Amino acid sequence: TVLLPQCIINSRLSVNSCVIYKTRLILEKIMSSVLAVIISLTIINYSDGRYTPPQAKVEPLYPKGIRISIPDEKGISLVAFHIKFNEEFEGIEAGTIARDILRVKNGRWAYEDQTTELTFGDTVYYWVHVVYEGLGYNLLFQEHRVDAFFNKDGTRANVINPVIDQTQNCTPSASKLYDSVGKTYREACQGQLIFEDNFELFNTSKWRAVERFTSAPDYAFVVYRNNEKNIKVNEGKLNLCPILIESEFGRDFIRHGSLNLEMCTEEMDSSDCKREARGAYILPPVSSGYVDTKKSFSFVYGKIEVRAKLPKGDWIYPIISLEPLQDAEATSYSQLRVASSLGNAVLLSSGGADLSGHLLTAGKIQRNDGQGLLDQRVGSIELPKRFAANYWSDEYHIYQLEWSSSKITVKVDNVEYGTMDTNPAFDRPFYIALAVAVGGHEEFPDGTVSNGYSKPWRNVGSKALFDFYNSTESWAKTWSEDDKNLKIDYIRVWAL
Repeated sequence: TVLLPQCIINSRLSVNSCVIYKTRLILEKIMSSVLAVIISLTIINYSDGRYTPPQAKVEPLYPKGIRISIPDEKGISLVAFHIKFNEEFEGIEAGTIARDILRVKNGRWAYEDQTTELTFGDTVYYWVHVVYEGLGYNLLFQEHRVDAFFNKDGTRANVINPVIDQTQNCTPSASKLYDSVGKTYREACQGQLIFEDNFELFNTSKWRAVERFTSAPDYAFVVYRNNEKNIKVNEGKLNLCPILIESEFGRDFIRHGSLNLEMCTEEMDSSDCKREARGAYILPPVSSGYVDTKKSFSFVYGKIEVRAKLPKGDWIYPIISLEPLQDAEATSYSQLRVASSLGNAVLLSSGGADLSGHLLTAGKIQRNDGQGLLDQRVGSIELPKRFAANYWSDEYHIYQLEWSSSKITVKVDNVEYGTMDTNPAFDRPFYIALAVAVGGHEEFPDGTVSNGYSKPWRNVGSKALFDFYNSTESWAKTWSEDDKNLKIDYIRVWAL
């Protein structure tokens, strides 16, 4: 009744015409609302169970961004993602991010941006709309708590969460986990498993394949290469394999060639990455594998356990150790050895001591003011030792080291065989290192005799590498294709 006078005043229509006109407008509004509801129900389609959209994968990206995706299924023609951060959806809302995806890529329907900034503990709330065989279906009221970050390639990023999850029943541990530069850390709970790898594959988010020539303190007679011949995973075991360079490049290459490491992990164009043979200064006769967690995992205090089969062969030795995250000065070197055993089947010191593969050693190594590591192997400061009737390289064993602020304890197959007091040099972050090395200046005392022939080089000799290479026929025949490799079944690290 209020509208009719206005209709008559503003038009030339009669009263009856105005009534008909206004009735039509009201009906149009009603039909529009009904149609909107029908369309909404068609789009929202609270499903009768015939189809359920697949679960979404949410990946907070480092340093910024987020990726959310679902796997492709036959019949899907459109996917829409609706996202909020730290605020729940009350119903069907657009959200902070609302994006329709019209094309599938690499088998997934995915939305990705490089601008969203997330932190540990944030909650991503989302719902997903999927058009399947022409009808719309929803996956409603989903959420993801940010507890990890990922690189763009999908590998896990090395980002440390500085806060213990308070929902855990947690007693704080003395152990701490550090970032790749050793500046920020995360607390851990007592007994918490803080690192594990069972080597189903070579996980590049955990392990860095090192490529470089060797340097202080050991100057091993190898070049470490990021090469599938030297580093490979086979039947759930990590294999680190030393091989003769001449088998790949020919015999003359050692004396006259040059080697430029294209994937060098040190400063390019330095002597760590590029060398040329000149006279007695030859190239290393052996390439080998070296991997570490320097860029992904380091810690202070904890218990490390490694199940491994050690390498066998003259002048071979394994590296299963913890190395300091911050590079040491030339006059100072610290290391925690989880297990070490020389590969020689027979090896006697000049004094008649058995240094062969029957002997296992482990513990802390500390080198100061030019003191060599050999001073601790054969001198007054000895590492814990354990002798066995068989060679330690004959089968798999479990090697364990527990590191606290006051002492180092070493075990093999759960049998303790030594402790050592620690000092402030070991109150800093260390990372895991695994490798196979050969020869060098630190592991084999001068004057030792291996199965009838004398050690062919002197540790302080200017031609040590050259002399070692000239005796290739003596030592290479003791290397079998399989036994010369270091094989790692698993590695686990717990907080104290």
